[in-house]
Amino acid sequence: MALSPGSAGGPGTAVASGTVHRGVPFADTAHQAQVLSGPLRATLERGDRALAVVDRDCRAELDLTLGRDAGVEYRTPEQMHCAPAFTVATRWARAAREATARDGARMTTIGQHIDGLPGTDPAYWVRLDVALNRVLDGMPVTMLCSFPDGRAAREDAAALHEALIVDGEEVPSTTRRDPRDLLAEYPQHPPADLGTPLFEMDVDLAGLATLRRLVHTEATLGGLGPSRTSDLVLALNEIATNGVEHGSGLPRLRMWRGPDGLTGEVTDSGRTRLPFPGMLAPPPAGVRGRGLWLASELTDVLQVWTADDDPGCPAGTVVRVRMTPP
Repeated sequence: MALSPGSAGGPGTAVASGTVHRGVPFADTAHQAQVLSGPLRATLERGDRALAVVDRDCRAELDLTLGRDAGVEYRTPEQMHCAPAFTVATRWARAAREATARDGARMTTIGQHIDGLPGTDPAYWVRLDVALNRVLDGMPVTMLCSFPDGRAAREDAAALHEALIVDGEEVPSTTRRDPRDLLAEYPQHPPADLGTPLFEMDVDLAGLATLRRLVHTEATLGGLGPSRTSDLVLALNEIATNGVEHGSGLPRLRMWRGPDGLTGEVTDSGRTRLPFPGMLAPPPAGVRGRGLWLASELTDVLQVWTADDDPGCPAGTVVRVRMTPP
């Protein structure tokens, strides 16, 4: 069927309300730029923000079609997809919130599925799309996920999106799957062994002050600087406090220093049953989830493993955060 109001169309198409998330197959780079240029041009003509995370060949084609100074903000796939899927989705949502803060603003954002991109695999792309559906829900954002066309690729995309945009025509999906089933089928990798930690300690209520002091010392020695040191201290204090107050009462903290900066990990035998932990701000009246969300906002990367979310992962909860020097 033709594009309708509320979908991702070109000039003259009614502006969407709420979130639009569609898959967009393409045959080659020229075709990719052709099918994406219409929504981008309409966005720019409205004065809204456009963000495109595409490879250099697609960007070159879009520059030819739209003009190098058209106003599209570009980020390289290597820059955007340099973290776990849920962290990338959170960053995407943060950029969208900033772009749509003014009244009436929408954002059109373009993603591209790239096989072989370092740090990604099929589970990464599935988890990213599921997470984007969650974190962008209700926001004034049109999210178009472009992917190399093919029968298997279309089937995979139809499982993740309500509809596909095929040469300007919206084709509803009849095979969209429950996101919980997809996450169970494509779990994240278990926590990697980081070797001997800088230190490790069990934390109870009385030990939180010692935790803050030790983290502050290691962050300072790691060159994070005053602001980022304070952020890491607060983030790990919030995570450990969750374990003390809502988990087993005695979580365990470990820290490592590596080429990517400082990593802090809190493990607890208690299970976290919050959906998408750390990705969504809790309601103002909520009493659960604020600590993980705050930790996610303060650090560069937050990952949570639970036996409930990822079969085969350790029983209980593992939370890791990473902070790199400025």
